[in-house]
Amino acid sequence: MNGFEKRKEILKKNIKEAAFALFRVYGIQGVKMTDIAKKADVSKVSIYNFFGSKMNLVKNIIFDFMDQAYLEMREIMNQELSFDKKFNQIFNLSYQSFDKLREGDSDGLINNELIQNEEVQIFLREYSEKKIKPLFRELISQGQREGSVDETLDITTVFLYIQTMQTILNSSLTIKQRNDLGKLIFYGIRGK
Repeated sequence: MNGFEKRKEILKKNIKEAAFALFRVYGIQGVKMTDIAKKADVSKVSIYNFFGSKMNLVKNIIFDFMDQAYLEMREIMNQELSFDKKFNQIFNLSYQSFDKLREGDSDGLINNELIQNEEVQIFLREYSEKKIKPLFRELISQGQREGSVDETLDITTVFLYIQTMQTILNSSLTIKQRNDLGKLIFYGIRGK
């Protein structure tokens, strides 16, 4: 990568970091491109040149965020831990990741409009197929080998359940409803 490309990537990174910090606190609708430009110390034109629109910038941030969360999950899966420890660490990581997307009373980046965006939906489906499902297949298989997950459950049924939950999570929900559904997905109605 030449000097120009390096500077360009640094600018894009600074813009995404500035936007992420603002979106977390004020929500997507509460932040203007001029706010992002000011915080990133760039021109509004630069942001549009790199990302095209505010929604594209938001999607870029979400996609990067998901990649980072996936790498952290993969790191947990690569450790020599029991299913129960891996499961709990991944659940806690999921909760922490969810909390990183918002601050205070704001919806932050947990925006129903964004979640229901067709391009985001396509990305989420593809991401799930390529990265999340293989990771969970590995986790569930380990749980079945260790006796922590019912070994008679077919993995396709487990994924059908997860897919059903994803469909629900992709609808218009409050933050509380999303948190509660996360608990139900991981622990059922009995809790921990």
